[in-house]
Amino acid sequence: MKNDHQEPLEQLNIETPVETTPEEEAVLEDLIREFGGWSKPEPEAEPAPKADADMEAPSPMEVVRVAAAIRAATQGPVDLTGDTIRFAPITEEQLAQAEEEERPAVEIPEEPEAPPDRYQRRAQRRSKIRLRRLELRRRRANRAAIRATRQEEPDTVYPTPEDACEDHRRVGSLRIRLLASVGMCVLSLILLVLGAGPIGPLDLTGYLRGICLAMMALLLAQSVLSYEIFVRGVYQALKLRFDLNSYLVLTVVITMADGFFAIEEGRLPFCTAPQLLLLTALWSVWLNKRAKWRTLDTALSMEEPVAAAKVEKAWHGLDCIFRKEGSLDAFTAMLETPDATQKTMRVYAPLAAAAALALAAVASIGGQGTFLWSWTAIMVGALPAGGFIACTRPFCILAGQLRQDGAAICGWKGAKNLSGECGIVIEDADLFPRKNIALNGIKMYSDLSTRKVVGYATAVIRAAGSGLLPLFEDVMKQEDGRHYTADAFHQYEGGGLGAEIRGDVVLLGSLAFMRLMGVQVPEGTRVQSALYISVNRELVGVFALTYQPSAGTRLGLAQVLHSAGLTPVLATRDFMITPALVKKRYKVSVDRMEFPVVAERVRLSSDEIGEKAVHGALMAKDSFLSFSSAVTCGRLLRRAAHTGTAMAVFSGLLGLLLMAVLAYLGSAMALSAANVTLFHLLWLVPTLLITGLIGKS
Repeated sequence: MKNDHQEPLEQLNIETPVETTPEEEAVLEDLIREFGGWSKPEPEAEPAPKADADMEAPSPMEVVRVAAAIRAATQGPVDLTGDTIRFAPITEEQLAQAEEEERPAVEIPEEPEAPPDRYQRRAQRRSKIRLRRLELRRRRANRAAIRATRQEEPDTVYPTPEDACEDHRRVGSLRIRLLASVGMCVLSLILLVLGAGPIGPLDLTGYLRGICLAMMALLLAQSVLSYEIFVRGVYQALKLRFDLNSYLVLTVVITMADGFFAIEEGRLPFCTAPQLLLLTALWSVWLNKRAKWRTLDTALSMEEPVAAAKVEKAWHGLDCIFRKEGSLDAFTAMLETPDATQKTMRVYAPLAAAAALALAAVASIGGQGTFLWSWTAIMVGALPAGGFIACTRPFCILAGQLRQDGAAICGWKGAKNLSGECGIVIEDADLFPRKNIALNGIKMYSDLSTRKVVGYATAVIRAAGSGLLPLFEDVMKQEDGRHYTADAFHQYEGGGLGAEIRGDVVLLGSLAFMRLMGVQVPEGTRVQSALYISVNRELVGVFALTYQPSAGTRLGLAQVLHSAGLTPVLATRDFMITPALVKKRYKVSVDRMEFPVVAERVRLSSDEIGEKAVHGALMAKDSFLSFSSAVTCGRLLRRAAHTGTAMAVFSGLLGLLLMAVLAYLGSAMALSAANVTLFHLLWLVPTLLITGLIGKS
């Protein structure tokens, strides 16, 4: 038995093992066999498992009890000297504590949840409904954003602006075909009048069959001349973008089919009205190419283009338009995006075509008209001629006007960016350019030299970034002024500037500012538009200035003040330029002008304000007249396009309902080819007036 324990004792560096009695050795041997020891016992045959299923492994408390029994048998604790593990005596308190830890913790049962009442169930249902609605709105917003992105994609992508300009410049035979279409429309109108009835002694009603064939031939020939309309209409229909061109192509096909039945029925076909619509559509193509060529040619002629850009919520929640550095990178893409009329007609055209088909079926079944005759009349009546030129004609006219001012609108998207309730930021040089500010004289009131006083004033003006800096730099050259650096610069709301220069406190401002700051001003020194300078609260000099109005600025202010929704915001750093001075020099009303505080004026006139600006127009000259012309013309284009589009949709809906009622009643006399053509001519006149008078405003 000693040999069995010799190896573990050597591993524990025990020099003298504890002598044990045979009884103690028997107890230890049984304990080691049951629970294991430091030495690995020799393998023995495993006894057969007991049949008792409730037998479990010994618990820690049983091990403690066995250890206590061994301690009692050996009459004292086992003390092994050296690096050994010592077993201290176990007291009754420790045994009780061990038993207490062995007891399972008492778990407090949770209170069962009460079933929800009807109010709670109703709140849960409402919460689920609200979540479903929010998710539905989010999905709709995502789909709307995707549709808007697709609609903003340009119809044609050009590699460079030069390629786009060259493509729009080449009109080819478009002008000749347009003139030929005008002649064919006039000839068709003459045939329509002659076939409608006798005119005095001239009666050609007996040649109605020949007149009908001639009118159909003219419609076919004009369709060939307007081949790009058919190509665009079919292309858009195949792309599932059924627009006004697609509607016109379908109308021409139906009209040609109805013409053969008109010959047999002895009536005039509806050929003249589709010819008028084809002429309007072809004219729209020429206007669009002409407008884009003028715009691109003007933009490409700019060496350093300046952009009119809008920044959202730039000042007290108001969107403001600034002048920033322009670029031609995205100009062509913006120019080729669809306009408001095209987007509207992509919705109106398929709905009107479907409604015309349904109403024609109702008229043929429940009414007195035939299906093809009713369908043709309704389709022709619901096609608005003004929808082709509602945006292209004013764009072409304004592009020509802006070209003279050296500006170009970035297409419909640019006009949209410049529109809405917003302010236009006006700076010092906009109101009074350098050549319009003159120095009438300098009067000194101290022993300081003129070159030092001029140097002090120039240093303070340079720190303020005022528009007077070019003038005072010229004065510095004339008076051989000294160059200083202004420290502790400050701007005052009372109309003045302050700084510390080489230990001297320098104040620069108006007469009222000097009196407000406690500077003693001698009697008889009151000068209009004068700049006063004091050093250490002592008046040292007065600079008499003259602000002359500019003709270009006067015209630009008139344009801005007459534009609805456009608010002039004065962001001037020259404290002499106030709304009172603007009113006095330019004889304009300043009720709509905004004059922010000094800090806001400095911020609005800084370059950091336009980091997230969206461009609306490009200008070749950094003048206020070009700036105001570009902004007001862009807003005018959007207003004219919306008005023309609304009138076109209204005339189309009116024609749809009117022709449907007449077709249902079977009134062939009222629903004649002449009356349908007259209907389109009457509704085309207001559109021409709206789009033509835009150049006079």
